[in-house]
Amino acid sequence: MRPWARLLADLRNALSAHAGEKGIKVFMKEIGLKESRQQSVRGKAALVAVITMAMIMPFASKVCRAQEVSVLHSFTGPKDGAYPDGILASDSAGNLYGTTQIGGVYGAGTIFELSPEPSGKWRFTLLYTFTGGADGASPLGSLVFDAAGNAYATVSSGGANGLGAVIELSPPVRGAGKTWTEKVLYSFAGGSDGAIPFGDVVFDAAGNIFGTTSIGGNTHIGCPPAKGCGTIYELSPAGGGVWNERVIHALTDAFHEGAEPRAGLVIDAAGNLYGTTYEGGNNLFCGGMGCGAVFELLPPLKGKHWRYKNLIDFTAINGAFVRGPLTRSANGALFGTTLFGGQHDAGVVYSFTQESGHWKFRVVYNFDGIDGLQPAGNLAFDKSGNLYGATYEGGTNDWGALFQLVPNGDVWTENVLYNFVVSGKKTGAGPLAGVTLDSAGDLYLTTNQGGDLQACQPNAGCGTVIKFSGQ
Repeated sequence: MRPWARLLADLRNALSAHAGEKGIKVFMKEIGLKESRQQSVRGKAALVAVITMAMIMPFASKVCRAQEVSVLHSFTGPKDGAYPDGILASDSAGNLYGTTQIGGVYGAGTIFELSPEPSGKWRFTLLYTFTGGADGASPLGSLVFDAAGNAYATVSSGGANGLGAVIELSPPVRGAGKTWTEKVLYSFAGGSDGAIPFGDVVFDAAGNIFGTTSIGGNTHIGCPPAKGCGTIYELSPAGGGVWNERVIHALTDAFHEGAEPRAGLVIDAAGNLYGTTYEGGNNLFCGGMGCGAVFELLPPLKGKHWRYKNLIDFTAINGAFVRGPLTRSANGALFGTTLFGGQHDAGVVYSFTQESGHWKFRVVYNFDGIDGLQPAGNLAFDKSGNLYGATYEGGTNDWGALFQLVPNGDVWTENVLYNFVVSGKKTGAGPLAGVTLDSAGDLYLTTNQGGDLQACQPNAGCGTVIKFSGQ
């Protein structure tokens, strides 16, 4: 029996002893849980969360700070996009940039900007709408800017071969209107070069681009049949607007390597690359698929080969299935999340710290479903070293939560800052990406659903962009 199921049984017995079955049904009706929702895993988790909060609230030590949540934009689908999956990028002027997976005129996704106005409102601008053809479709990551203000991103489909691409967006020349120009730098072919990139790209000091593809490269029994385990690639400018692609490592899902990276890379000052894989690693765990891995790639010393180093294979006990990227702290430590696994099979926050020249792994926090479930995106640090993130599900309403982790030596204390509302009304629900933190300590993030419940039916809501001010 899973932990939440045991908890549900205990809570039900306790309530039944005091109120009887009729009392339980009345209580569930009052909190808005329908019988059909109670029968699903998601519904049971929600029932556990809500009943538990009702029972322990007078004694709770995790108290949310005074907060203000504002909706900067609710997506509607055909006009502006739907289902944003990536984190928000920001510039020095405080403008926010992001992508939507689908929607727009052609249904293939969009790129947007949100700009703060003196009135306190935010102006939404559609920068680019994908056609789904050679220009690409379905961006799942975010934008990365160069010094000239050009933006770079990946699309998971479309391109010359329909298998995704790396693209560049250039802002309009002054006086030439608001239209951004899109250019495909490289289209993946699905062979040894990889296919279907999910995550963001990253630049090194020389201007080369690095990223991952979720499939392609080497085939292996543990990877999707005939599709490959994914790659880590480099794009180098060759002059005249041409970029050359080469695979610096093809994952094999064997000998302690992961498979299917669904996030981008981070890079340190020495040019070392760090990344995660969704599954693979040790295939004795997670039903033979492997629970995912964290890896390091070191630049070549001599010759042309990068050196791959596996930092950990997850085992479910310490986490399972990694969708989000790594985040580097001010002192160079690495932090990340897993969707599942940990003490309650609800996901974990983990860290890697350098000790005597070696990376040491530890689980920073175990989610229990009530305080969050499936942390899927990136993390962000504030100036005091506190850590922020979001969970896709869980929380008191089981539609996701925004959390803070406060360090005290080796112990991290969690504060639930915000629980997304039932059905995603107003503020949205299901934050699939992570958070962006500004200098004032305000958090910005996207939700994958909810918002305007008249849009994107029958799933009710195309997602939102929200701001959380909790200082």
